[in-house]
Amino acid sequence: MSVYRDSRSQFYQYSFDINRRRFSGSTERDDEHAAREVEAEKKREARAIIARELAERRSPLTLGRACERWWGEHGQHLADAKIKSSLDRIVEILGARTQLHDIIDDSVARLVAERRKDKRRDSTVVENGRARILYRPITATTVNRTLDLLRRVMRRAKENWNASLPNEPTWKKHRLKETKRPVREISPGEEQALDAAEDLDYAELRRFAIITGLRRRELLITWPQVDFDLAIVKVQVKGGAWRTIPLTKEAYGILWRRRGHHAVFVFTTRAQRNWKNWRNPNDRRMKGERHPITYEGLGSHKDRAWNKAGVKARIHDLRHTTGMRTLRKTRNLRVVQELLGHTDIKTTATFYTAATVDDVRQAMEETHGAREIAPPAPKLIEGGGE
Repeated sequence: MSVYRDSRSQFYQYSFDINRRRFSGSTERDDEHAAREVEAEKKREARAIIARELAERRSPLTLGRACERWWGEHGQHLADAKIKSSLDRIVEILGARTQLHDIIDDSVARLVAERRKDKRRDSTVVENGRARILYRPITATTVNRTLDLLRRVMRRAKENWNASLPNEPTWKKHRLKETKRPVREISPGEEQALDAAEDLDYAELRRFAIITGLRRRELLITWPQVDFDLAIVKVQVKGGAWRTIPLTKEAYGILWRRRGHHAVFVFTTRAQRNWKNWRNPNDRRMKGERHPITYEGLGSHKDRAWNKAGVKARIHDLRHTTGMRTLRKTRNLRVVQELLGHTDIKTTATFYTAATVDDVRQAMEETHGAREIAPPAPKLIEGGGE
């Protein structure tokens, strides 16, 4: 029987196979006769879909092929470096040979359940002279991004490649509730602790990051990007666009002092020991020689120096510090948007509209002012005295 009642729904459901392909869903009808009419219409639509595919001599698209094509046409040109690993994880969970039209709500629910079990690297601690990596579960936001990525692949297949998806999942009902992470700001006291724990090269890079609000990868600038005459630096930001960042006097001085350290890269550091890359004999460093600070090197340095200073924060929190300090000083969200390079002010508002403790204290003072409260009159007891 292809029309049936499900205890979880007030409507009749339909389910049938045509050419070994399953078509199922809700009829949106609570009357059996009306539900059978809907089922008959669904069968006509299904036969038309299969006939069109046969006429076009196209085999049903698999998830593996769809993800490969999406990555080749679109994904590889995006700025997010984590997309490829997320695509691979989707394929790993659902199966590369799974046909795209077979991905239904049940498939998405399984994807979400498996993704919630995944963990990510959190930090590195040193115990008894040995480094140990700590892991933590991925957040609901990361799970939702994986869900959105699968939807983007399927929507592109449907709209750009003429793929037939008669049972496309209802995406919104699978989304997890996200907990908004409070913006972490580096305090002046923590900056002083980091100054004592870091050498000058990394300390100046950290200070430059707080002044400019640049992301971790954007900080690795080269000399052609710097214009001392105009006091600007040009940076390729997330998304591939180029932005012009004005330099303050302090930022200008940081860059000026680094002239002559390296022919290409601005931020460098001295090698603490002789080092050789055994996979690439030409990649070697001699003790005392300067070499560029790399993306990975900045991360490993942060794990060591920041833990030593007792500062538990992320490199990206330097950017948050820029935003919060600018907002507190200017009270202008548009200025924060321009400084951080957000294309949409909604992104800025998501993170930087929360009132600070000082804001609340000032509002309370202005609203209620100061008033002396008279002590209560003493209570007299019969017979004299209090």
